[in-house]
Amino acid sequence: MIAAIIQARMGSSRLPGKILANLVGKPLLHHVVQRVGASSLVEDVIIATTDQPQDDAIAEFSERSGLKCFRGSEQDVLDRVYQA
Repeated sequence: MIAAIIQARMGSSRLPGKILANLVGKPLLHHVVQRVGASSLVEDVIIATTDQPQDDAIAEFSERSGLKCFRGSEQDVLDRVYQA
């Protein structure tokens, strides 16, 4: 199985909250998931986010969208993606 892992967090230093910012009536993350999911090779999409409270909104988005979500260390992105 080929799974696409999308790394997302709310704590961007340049534009906090951008991943759930409204873009043409939907959160930016929705558009990213749709584009990745359009690949004929991708069988599953997993959202990898941090275990910080500020990223609860991403986990809630994932749940509402029927997506798998893995939450891990804010500091260790590689481990978060690996664990996902």
